[in-house]
Amino acid sequence: MPQSKHRRKGRNRPRAYQTSPPAKNPAPSAPWVPKVGVGLLVAGVAVILLAYLPTAQDWLATVPPLYGNWGLVVGFALLIAGFGFLVRWR
Repeated sequence: MPQSKHRRKGRNRPRAYQTSPPAKNPAPSAPWVPKVGVGLLVAGVAVILLAYLPTAQDWLATVPPLYGNWGLVVGFALLIAGFGFLVRWR
């Protein structure tokens, strides 16, 4: 019966074709990215709060996208967009 090849003991070294190149440092974001992200967060909270204030509900009834529960939907959409901007901030 043939014998198996001799194997090195210890840690196996990865081959050149198995390794990936080192990761490059990403470029920093533009200075307007955190400002827009925070602005969207503040606007989202403001829309949600205005949707539930009794004095603002009469005014919001005249704005079609914010009538009914749509103010809550628009507010959460603004919050998600703000978090999206801040997650990409470097």
